[in-house]
Amino acid sequence: MSNTNSLFGGSDMMGVCYAPYHQAATVKKSSYTKADVDADLKIISDFNMTFIRTYTVQGCQQHLPELCKAHNIGLALGAWIFQGDSASTHTEIDTALTQANAHPDMVKVIVIGNEVDLASNNYTLAEVEAAFNYAKTQLVNYPKISNVPLTICMTGSGPIPQKAPNINWSSLLPLMQDYAFLTIYPWYGQKVNNKFNPNDITANMQYSYNNGMAQAIAAGLEVVIAEIGWPTAGDTTADTNIKASVANFKATCTWINGTNIYKKAFITMWFEMFDEPWKTAEGPWGPHWGIYGSGVSPELKKDGSTKFTICS
Repeated sequence: MSNTNSLFGGSDMMGVCYAPYHQAATVKKSSYTKADVDADLKIISDFNMTFIRTYTVQGCQQHLPELCKAHNIGLALGAWIFQGDSASTHTEIDTALTQANAHPDMVKVIVIGNEVDLASNNYTLAEVEAAFNYAKTQLVNYPKISNVPLTICMTGSGPIPQKAPNINWSSLLPLMQDYAFLTIYPWYGQKVNNKFNPNDITANMQYSYNNGMAQAIAAGLEVVIAEIGWPTAGDTTADTNIKASVANFKATCTWINGTNIYKKAFITMWFEMFDEPWKTAEGPWGPHWGIYGSGVSPELKKDGSTKFTICS
């Protein structure tokens, strides 16, 4: 069993998902600055996270590759797919490639789209394929990142042909280069059965392995758990509290570091670093997934002596 991190280097297997828009639900994203991103990355670095995943290159996130270099943080750079708007998608991808080419030592992978197979995102298979192929075609114009892999983010069940909607999302697997980014959420899995045990994700991860991860591995790809987490508030009937989230973080660290029936470690992105007050569409727990709270000076979440600590 080896815990060598082939994507970001070193032995750390746990990174974090990051978006800078956490100051308040009422603060416009356009008002966030380079200094805001720099302050966030310092918090991430001080917490000893050595790599992050992002979702877009818009706004203040244009500074991420440069600032990641300053803080020695590896970057899985996200490029958004704009549903039904190929022109905006192309602009996004062009921007991502330009940013990566300027800092090729920090951008380790470029992730096209997020949870593209999720029904609520309304993507068609054709537009996701077109976005990826556009990125692949344009990559030749950026020689410094010619070896940076391109991939697509799907949900954990994305590689399984879906009955509803009737789309064979598994056809995306052959397009991906080296890695498959899959989002996996034991909390949602336990919520379905109304049985919560944040200390044990074994059954949930075995389901995800059988219904997504294994198919990506069979396609010759290394699975990166693109999101995994446990909310700290928002549903009092579903164990959404700091102690449960901290316990689940520890259980996740153990599983992803190779203490699982597969004897395999998985690069993983905890969702997420900071609470995002605006994120209410998914339910009252939406704003409460962070290791840190929100605001101009977010603080590490604590409940008495219980607090998040980095995976060992």
